[in-house]
Amino acid sequence: MTAYGTGLLVTYVALNVMDGHGQPALLYIVPFTLGTFLTLGQMRGDLKVLWTRGEPERPCPHVRLQSSHSQ
Repeated sequence: MTAYGTGLLVTYVALNVMDGHGQPALLYIVPFTLGTFLTLGQMRGDLKVLWTRGEPERPCPHVRLQSSHSQ
């Protein structure tokens, strides 16, 4: 949320600096949010796992997995 808010703030500043002829908001918001996502993923070690295997070593603790056995 902080990254989105910062990107939105930069959008408003750019809009005022360019006298109302600024670039679309996504030009500023996407780099802030995507950059934060990639940086946190790299710092936590999740990005490499996601990139190489596509699934984490352990599932999220709040997700209940359904068994494949039919009753």
